[in-house]
Amino acid sequence: MIFSRSISNFPTIGIASLLALCASTADAQRQRQFGEPFMTAFPFAGLGSQWWVAQYDHPADWFQTGWRASAIDLNATGIGFSLDPTDPENIVEASVLEGDDGTLMNTGLTSKPFTSGQVQRRKWYGYGRYEVIMQPAVGEGLISAFYLYTGPYFGDTHEEIDIEFLGRDTSKIYLNRYRDGQQLEEPSWTDLGFDASEKPRLYAFEWSEDALVWYAEDQEIFRLDGADQIPRPPAKIYMDLWAGGPGQADWAGEATPDSAGHAIIQCASFSPADQDTAQCSDLAAKE
Repeated sequence: MIFSRSISNFPTIGIASLLALCASTADAQRQRQFGEPFMTAFPFAGLGSQWWVAQYDHPADWFQTGWRASAIDLNATGIGFSLDPTDPENIVEASVLEGDDGTLMNTGLTSKPFTSGQVQRRKWYGYGRYEVIMQPAVGEGLISAFYLYTGPYFGDTHEEIDIEFLGRDTSKIYLNRYRDGQQLEEPSWTDLGFDASEKPRLYAFEWSEDALVWYAEDQEIFRLDGADQIPRPPAKIYMDLWAGGPGQADWAGEATPDSAGHAIIQCASFSPADQDTAQCSDLAAKE
């Protein structure tokens, strides 16, 4: 059976509402809902109620990409993330979209030169093993990412764990973390021994109180040890494809005005360290 699904009916949210939603108080901290272990094989399960498709323009001027539900496609391959240049006629000042309930965004308007897709897990997660089966986009300045994040919008310090692919060289994987807002002095851009853009493959990291270990397929590729090096939970799960601008030129390269790309994510999973629950690697092992 071919799995196909329209996302045109997904709820949308304007930036003003988004920031209000994200603004944290002590009460909001106490009311956080923590997610259970999960494994979502997107070609079969779709997104379900626990995944949210973003639709807003990031308020930072340096960020070049507007998130749009129309850039997400669910089909027999998985979740497709399509990054495309914005028609110049559809670029407006950010103020035009303030308070928009999604109506203007659905007509194609954005304050950004590119549009693409982002998917977020609704609840909060902590220590355990995170897996993703993904195929990154190719292209100068394109970044395909699976990561955990929390920060000031949630009333937290910036804590983050990254699996990222830089489209300028998909034979490597970029691994980083933020602890108290500080990234690694020398993030790892590691040779994989294969081209990640050729097909979907399994990537993972294991997060504990005193260690953080990344894997490509079944091989350990980078690790950090020591509690003072490790981001602190909880965090939210994100998956996206975005275009780097001048501020990212030395890192990812800079997308050109006509840059376009496509990334695929087939599966994402979380399993606490003390539990034996279904993971994406269970599917990969059956291939």
